[in-house]
Amino acid sequence: MKISRLGFNLVFALDIVAFVIASFATTLLTNYLNVGWQAFVGVSLFCTLVYSVIRWLMLAPERALLLAHRSLADKVTDGALAYGVCDLYNMQQQADQERRNKDTQTTIDKAEVMRLAANSGASYLSVGLNRHWPNVRRRLAERVTFKVILLDPSSEERQLRNTINAAGEREDSKLQLGDIIRACNDFPELDVRVASRGMTCSVFITQNEAYFDPYHLAADGGRISNRFLCLRLVKEAPKEGISNYEMLSRHFDTLWAASTPLDQWLAGNGDVRARLPALKSGRVSLAGT
Repeated sequence: MKISRLGFNLVFALDIVAFVIASFATTLLTNYLNVGWQAFVGVSLFCTLVYSVIRWLMLAPERALLLAHRSLADKVTDGALAYGVCDLYNMQQQADQERRNKDTQTTIDKAEVMRLAANSGASYLSVGLNRHWPNVRRRLAERVTFKVILLDPSSEERQLRNTINAAGEREDSKLQLGDIIRACNDFPELDVRVASRGMTCSVFITQNEAYFDPYHLAADGGRISNRFLCLRLVKEAPKEGISNYEMLSRHFDTLWAASTPLDQWLAGNGDVRARLPALKSGRVSLAGT
C-alpha cells in the first residue's frame, strides 16, 4: 500500500490541526468552562483517538512494508522449519561465511559419520587451504567414517566450469588429489569416489545435520565464486513429503551408487596417476559400500 505525496501533505496538515484543536480544547475546558471531569476525559480520549488515526495514516508506507516483511518472513520460516531448515547463510557476506565455517567445524567435531559430495572437497580435504581439514583429520583419527564423492576432473561438467574460470583452467586448481590420496593412505576410514555427472550441489551430511550449497555457473570477476545461499538442515518429520535432510541423504546415496571408487578411476587415468602419489594397493576401507 502506498500514499501519494499530496495525500501525505494533507494528512500532515490534519496532524497539525488535530494538535491545535486538542491543545485549544484542553485549555478551554480547564480554564474557561466549568465542566466535570467526565467531559474532560471524554474530550481527551476523543482527541487521542483522532491523533492516533492520523499518525497511523502518516506511517502507511512504513506500516505496509513492515506487515509485508513480517508476512513474508512468516511464510518462509514456517515452510522452511517444517522441513528441517534451521539456518541460512548468505555466502556473499563475510560474516555469514565465517559463521557457516564455524558451524560446520562444530558439526564435524560432533559427527558420528560423515558424507560429502562436492566438486573438489577442498574445504574439507585440502591441507593447503586448511579450512576444515584439521577437524576432519581429528575425526578420522578417531575412526569416524567419511564417504566422499568428487566431480571427475575430466568430465564435461568440470571442463565447462574450467573454461569459465580465469584464463580457462585446464585443470581444477581446487582439486588437490595429492592431499586426498595421502589422506586415504593414512586413514582407511576415508572412502573416496569420483562421479562424472549429477554433481548439482555441494552437500555435507552427518548423522543428524546437513549443509546444502547449490552450484551455478555465474562468473564473478572472471571466476565462479559459487557464493550463493547455504542451508543448514536437521532431521525433521514433516506432515507432507520428506524432510530436506532426507532428500539430500537420498541424493548422496544415489550419487554414491553411480560413482567410481578412486583406485579404479586412477587406474583408468594413467596420465593423472603418474603425477600423483601412489594409492596404497590392497587398502581396505572401513567406510562401507
